[in-house]
Amino acid sequence: MNEAEFLEQLLKLTEANDIPFSEEQGRLCYGHITLMLDWNRRTNLTRITEFPEILIKHLLDSLLPARWLPQQGLALDVGTGAGFPGVPLKILRPQLKMVLLEANHKKVSFLKVLLARLSLKNSWALHGRWEDFREIHHSLARERYDLITMRAVRLQAEHLTRFASRVLAPGGIFAWWAGPGEKPDVDSFHSVLEAGIEFQGSFPYSLPDTSRPRQLFVWQNHN
Repeated sequence: MNEAEFLEQLLKLTEANDIPFSEEQGRLCYGHITLMLDWNRRTNLTRITEFPEILIKHLLDSLLPARWLPQQGLALDVGTGAGFPGVPLKILRPQLKMVLLEANHKKVSFLKVLLARLSLKNSWALHGRWEDFREIHHSLARERYDLITMRAVRLQAEHLTRFASRVLAPGGIFAWWAGPGEKPDVDSFHSVLEAGIEFQGSFPYSLPDTSRPRQLFVWQNHN
């Protein structure tokens, strides 16, 4: 798919889903996807390699839940992989300062090249695991975040009690993209509330050509 065809398809999708998106933002997404597919030949970044599927399962799935998230501040995307949802969110909300956290060295190398290629300001790729985030030798590992995002990662209570409670700023948001059929047992997360993290709700949304709805689960730090 060439750039013109990609832009046409992406802008149709964003318009149909009430996502304000410009051609320039679409070109940045095209740069993201083409570089990802190029690197994917030698580094395992994604199993989704066809443009129509990428548009929906990577890009639209990253962008649709943005309506329920902060539009500015310091954001941390945990287990970002090839940059989803962090890079599309940064493209959609340029005022966000975006930190991409990834445990795989090769993926971090890709992300650093990507951020430089797209000239995305106030964006960083860090190598590390969420369990050891505060031990990373970088000033960004000692910041408090307004938003933490997590997609394609199985949610554990420890993500909220051990991680979000320490890394989120007061009032900060933890957002988890749940796949079809995924749902945390919120009522069993007693330790989460004790840690000062309060469940704010779940927000359903649907992707084209998929029969099962997805949900964004949101918690807020009250420490």
